[in-house]
Order: sequence, then structure tokens, then C-alpha cells
Amino acid sequence: MYEDFYGLQERPFTLVPDPDYLFLGSQHKLARAYLEYGIKERMGFVVLTGEVGTGKTTLIKSLLREKGPGQRLGVLYQTSVEAEDLLDLLLNEFQIRGHFAGRRVARLGAFNQFLLSSHARGEHVVLVVDEAQNLGPKALEELRLLSNLQTDKEPLLQVILVGQPGLRQRLRHPALRQLAQRVAIHYHLSPLDREETRDYIRFRLARAGGSGIFTTPALDKLYDYTQGVPRRINAWCDLALVAGFAEGRYEIDAEFIDLVISTQGGSLEGFASEASSMAEDPAPLPETSGSRVQASDNGLSAAVQDLSGRLTRLEGLVLEMTSQLVPIMTKICEKPSQREQVQVSEAPSSPRPVFPEPKLTRDNSPPTRKSWWSRFWLPG
Repeated sequence: MYEDFYGLQERPFTLVPDPDYLFLGSQHKLARAYLEYGIKERMGFVVLTGEVGTGKTTLIKSLLREKGPGQRLGVLYQTSVEAEDLLDLLLNEFQIRGHFAGRRVARLGAFNQFLLSSHARGEHVVLVVDEAQNLGPKALEELRLLSNLQTDKEPLLQVILVGQPGLRQRLRHPALRQLAQRVAIHYHLSPLDREETRDYIRFRLARAGGSGIFTTPALDKLYDYTQGVPRRINAWCDLALVAGFAEGRYEIDAEFIDLVISTQGGSLEGFASEASSMAEDPAPLPETSGSRVQASDNGLSAAVQDLSGRLTRLEGLVLEMTSQLVPIMTKICEKPSQREQVQVSEAPSSPRPVFPEPKLTRDNSPPTRKSWWSRFWLPG
């Protein structure tokens, strides 16, 4: 809705990973180079980790879009599964059909035959596992066993594990020692720095056909609140544009960023602390006691769902504000001639009655400035 007001072709700041808006800062350039090198050289297991919202999925989607000839790529996004279900997911992802009647031996044989046939055709099979931190030790070990088939020089299945920082700790589990030894490349994607945050926002605005809008102090203020995490930047930039549109601001400054954020509870401390706590490595998993392993998995999953829910609520807030603004802005944007015509047609034919002028009293209390959209307060 604010696109026309700011001269944009589309919303530049959404929470959906979009490879068209991939910004290659120094960290993302290096991560992409490592991934491309690992795939080209068929280096077995490659691990990419990063905090929530740093752009891992967007980076992976860009690689999938630009895959080279002879590459057969599959992606697993649903990773909250048991080890015994992993093989079924792979068969489905690579469209391997057959009558297996629930027999694991038959399913495993079909998958191995798929790898051999692909290699004979000169195809390189790559499996990307997103949100890999949700996989338990048994599921990760299952992946290692499925990738055991190889020629004398290279594996027939290459696996790229993408996940939050907890994946690093998970791979240190004693039961996954053999898998850890097969990791050829491990790169951790960090948030953007201050200068990259400025460039990131300007890049996305330009990609959507706009420029300017945010002053340099406003860009720095956004970095202070988001600490360079792209998903957080997108959420607050989008909300700032909606609020700026509501108040007719063609330029968004640092003070207005503070005002927008104050309507969401005063600061981003609670929001940022949740993301920071999720970025910390969990305690090492015990070698035994399956109940503790399950508890750790459940706790991490709950934290992910909670933050995801907050982001969903934030995007829902933007959509709600959009629906509220449409009738208001439609009335404001009416042509003057239309408004005059309505006023003339509604004017009474008889003279307007004259009423005595009311006596006014002065109110010396300071006015309270309160924007109409401040009622959209997002509870913590």
C-alpha cells in the first residue's frame, strides 16, 4: 500500500527469503564462495551456520536457482523428523518411486541405485538440509550412513547442512565423531556490520525501484536496534515505511525510528535478547539418557517457534495497519474538484442559520501528540 507513496515497485522489506534480494556483504560473499567451492569439488559434507535471520536460507535459495549443469539438487526444509523417516524424505525429494512395502532394505537399495544411475549419467547429487540443528544425533548419523556410497575418488552424495549455531555443538557429540571428521568446510555466517547495514537497506530499496527515504542517522539507528540481523532489519524497515506513509512522511529520520519502535513496547531489548539467547550454543548432549536429548531438542524447537511467532505477529501487524489505512488515504487522495463537487451538491438551498458565538476558555495545558497508529502496540 505504501509502494506508490514512496515510488516503489513492490515491498522491499519482507520476511520471506527471496533470492532476488540477496545482498552479498563480505560475510555472505565468503559463505557463497565456500559453498560453491565445496559443491564444485564434491567435498562431501559442508556445514553453514548462522544466527536466526542472518540470511542462510536466502543464500541457499540463490545457489539452487543458479545450479550448474549436471547438478541434481534436493532440499529438506522439514527436519523435525526421526532417523527412520529420513530415508523416506530423501526418496520423496528426489522422486524415487517404487513398491517398497515398508521394507528398509528395499528403500535403501532404491536410493543407492539412484545415486549410481545419476553418477553414470554424469550427474552430481547434492542434498541441502535446512534447519539441520533440529536433527537429532541418530538422524545425523543416518545421513552419514546414507552418504557412504562413493567411488574411488569422490562421494556419490554430497550433503550441505545449514542451521543455527547449535548445530556446531551438536556435531561435537561423541556419537557423531565420524560425521564431524567428514566435514570438509564449516563456515559461520555473522550479522552485517554498521556500514553493511546501511548498504543492505539502500540495496533493497533500489531493488524495489526506490532510493533515499531513510536518512543516514536513521540507518545507523536501525543498526543499533537490529545489530545487523537482516530479518530484524526487514521487519522494522517495513513497519517504519507503513508508519511514515500514515503520517505523510517522505523522509524517515532517526527520531521517527525511535517513535515507531516505542509503539512496540519502547525498545527492541526483549526481541533482541531472544534472538541472542537462541544463538548461543546449547549445553553438550549426553552420550546416553535419551530423555535429556529429547528435552534439549524440545527446548530449542520451542524457542524457534516462539521467535517465529513474534515475527509472524509483526508482519500481521503491518497487514492490519495496511487495511486500516486504505479508506483513509483514499479519501485524502481525492481530487480537489471531486471534493468541491460533493460539497456543492450537499449544500442546502436555504441560508445557513446564524448561531450566537460561544464563549471560549483558554486551556493552558500542553498538547499531547499521539499518532493514530500508536494504538497498534505489539505486546512483548
